[in-house]
Amino acid sequence: MREAVRRRAIDAFQAATALACFLHVPDLAARFSKEDRGGGWRLPENPAPTGAVREGGM
Repeated sequence: MREAVRRRAIDAFQAATALACFLHVPDLAARFSKEDRGGGWRLPENPAPTGAVREGGM
């Protein structure tokens, strides 16, 4: 019984999130936001550390 209620709650949350995205609610919230969150982040030239990428496969 308890698992069925939990599953319904998860399904309701996912449905509400999907509906909000379909209606572009995040875009509307960003448009009317007072704080600028334009994503103008400064990123380094090469974000991967030098030893993170191996050449020649495994």
